[in-house]
Amino acid sequence: MRFALTVLLLLVAATSGAEARVVVERDTRGEIRAELSYDRTGDEFNRSYRDFKVRIYDSDELVFERELTCGRRCSPAGFERRRSIALRDLDGGSSEVIVDVYSGGAYCCWVSFVHRVDGDAYARSSKNWGPKRPRLANLGGGRPEFISHDDRFLDPYGCASCWRYLPHVWHFDQGEVRDVTSRFPGQVRPGSKKLRRKYFRASANDGDVKPVLAAYVATRYLLGRPRAGWRLVRRAFRRGELDSRRGRYDFCPCGDRYPKRLRRFLRDTGYR
Repeated sequence: MRFALTVLLLLVAATSGAEARVVVERDTRGEIRAELSYDRTGDEFNRSYRDFKVRIYDSDELVFERELTCGRRCSPAGFERRRSIALRDLDGGSSEVIVDVYSGGAYCCWVSFVHRVDGDAYARSSKNWGPKRPRLANLGGGRPEFISHDDRFLDPYGCASCWRYLPHVWHFDQGEVRDVTSRFPGQVRPGSKKLRRKYFRASANDGDVKPVLAAYVATRYLLGRPRAGWRLVRRAFRRGELDSRRGRYDFCPCGDRYPKRLRRFLRDTGYR
């Protein structure tokens, strides 16, 4: 009996150790070392994370420490399969510390926290990328760009897939993330062509073209040729494709109000 009780206690202790663990992710560049630590509970099928902290060391001396708050369902973006913290030179100066997290929830989002040298301290800024995971790439020149997608068409036009054809490019510059998509037409052109094809398929099958058209016109502004987009809008209007009876869902404004509302939306979102 005593032996069985001892074995049971050992099993409980082993299980507890497996379910509660402090994880530390690191990246190093020269004399700078960055660490992201968090408490992980649960097993490989059901994990949760809390108590996120960022630490930065210069020649093994701690120079920055701060908690990172990102919500109750927050997870490291690498999900422990790859690092969620990285040291990269984003604006041609000192290396920035980038921490990527995943907010979770019904409408889940990817968020990047960027820590940059500001005098004798570090300043933090953040960018919410929406439901499409960002990536860092060098598209030409000396510094890398963030590439993600614009999901602002989801709410007003209800297009569950159109935003996937709207890649956007951002530069990090002195603490701000600036949209520089118009400088990289090669990132926009493939999605623009796909949206045009989607419009003609929907038109031929008596489908709802309004969400697709909105995203297509946006890409034409990014490419500096908006007239091509508005020509399709006029075609759709002449064919009665902008009325409220087409498609599975009716996202209005419809009819002659559609172009006016779209122009306003594109102006408010910075496309025009």
